[in-house]
Amino acid sequence: MGLAGLSAVTTLMAAGPASSTEFGTHALPVPVVQTCTGILNETFTPGLNSTLRQVTAEGSGELTSCLPFGDPLPASGRVTSTMSGVMSCTGGTRTRSTTITWDDGGSSTLEESGGVEIPAGGGRTAVFRGKILSGRFAGATTVTTRTLSPLPSPQCETEEGRTEISGPLTVEITHLP
Repeated sequence: MGLAGLSAVTTLMAAGPASSTEFGTHALPVPVVQTCTGILNETFTPGLNSTLRQVTAEGSGELTSCLPFGDPLPASGRVTSTMSGVMSCTGGTRTRSTTITWDDGGSSTLEESGGVEIPAGGGRTAVFRGKILSGRFAGATTVTTRTLSPLPSPQCETEEGRTEISGPLTVEITHLP
């Protein structure tokens, strides 16, 4: 299945059936509550290079499209995050604390951990799994995915390393308590 097909499936899963009888009385609940996409810009200190080393990062960005949306679900939000861990351009593990300020003024605070993964179809992604600790959706689990360049940057081969990364972000909120 291509990316367009996967996106359509994710959107359909996020929307869920209109009623419990739409697919019969034994339909399983849809685990995805909301999927939001946008852009995240991150700054790393020291920069990411080819050696695993202790790194901290700060990020900010926008979630410009959340599906489904409408009362009580937000349509968009602003993201700020801090991250630390033993990282390189190609791997490592990290923990991240993220705050999403939703378009209606509400907020969610997430704690996640993860690292760089190489999906079956190729490419590279940074995947973080965690939980919403407070605010809207408190107690829900999350999967946050950053799409990375398929190849490391030439900056990764320098001692200074890559100090800034900007790219697509997806936040999936699942399993409300």
